[in-house]
Amino acid sequence: MEEKQAKFKWQRGRTLGKGSYGFVSLASIDTPSPMIPSLIAVKSCMLNRSQSLRNEREFLRMFEDCPQIIRCFGFNVTYEDDLYLYNLLLEFASAGSLADRINERGLPEFQVQKHTKNILLGLSLIHKKGIIHCDIKPQNILLTTDGADGMAEVAKIADFGLSITLEQNRKENMGHRGTKRYMAPEALIKEKYYPGVDIWSLGCTVYEMITGKPLWESSNSDQMLDRIKYKEPNIENPKLSTEAKDFLNNCLVRNPSARWSADMLLNHSFLKSVDDVQPPDTKKRLCDGMSLLRKKRTKTAFRTQPHIRDLVIQLDSDSKDGNSCPN
Repeated sequence: MEEKQAKFKWQRGRTLGKGSYGFVSLASIDTPSPMIPSLIAVKSCMLNRSQSLRNEREFLRMFEDCPQIIRCFGFNVTYEDDLYLYNLLLEFASAGSLADRINERGLPEFQVQKHTKNILLGLSLIHKKGIIHCDIKPQNILLTTDGADGMAEVAKIADFGLSITLEQNRKENMGHRGTKRYMAPEALIKEKYYPGVDIWSLGCTVYEMITGKPLWESSNSDQMLDRIKYKEPNIENPKLSTEAKDFLNNCLVRNPSARWSADMLLNHSFLKSVDDVQPPDTKKRLCDGMSLLRKKRTKTAFRTQPHIRDLVIQLDSDSKDGNSCPN
């Protein structure tokens, strides 16, 4: 059955970011609802090039009750500046992404442990559903402020634009998918994807969170890719505790069949001190939604985006980031 467009009305505000798919805007809700926050993020692209966003919506519908995956409130089609746009209506991550937080000093280990456990809880469900994310990296881990006090940060997996199913991987040649410096060796060499590629990417992300530096870094992209394909990762860094090193050694295993799963890593001693993160639970999602009833809503004024046509045309001609692989 064909999904119906979202009924609530929203107003487009400032542009938050852009990429090869289109652009993301902040938006305010015209008619507040207990289940829809007053601010959302809207991911938009031209309607005739919207297959990637449509696929992403289908994946997000599978994870609606997971607190560690960004929420989707539906989609709609708008006509703006002489263009038909497909809009994916998403939870707004008011605290930004992990990439925004990581600096040269890295993050405190207790924060890394908490964020890592949240990511693993999300990956556990994703993999149980037979899905491979294919692009885990700091930019795709968003931070939201959940809870009644609005202060507790929760890391949530976002951007399923490159995700595939295990069945697709068996039947089709998926090509290179992901961001090069976070891709697993088997994905670069054989262009085959299994849940373990997300675990390798998680290891690269955790290393970067702790040390403040990418695990694989080079001014020469080809040299970097050769190292990922054929060299053992060097995780010797004084900022890594013994437990953190052991955790990374179980993520960054070159043999994918020997790499730990998300569920195995959730029981690793590196995460044992994290006791305030709960598994995905429908009741928690309902409680989060009800907490909106207790929050005072404020009217937010926006300047609308008057140059959508110019923005979309610019995106069409943009080449992808040098560290990204095409679909």
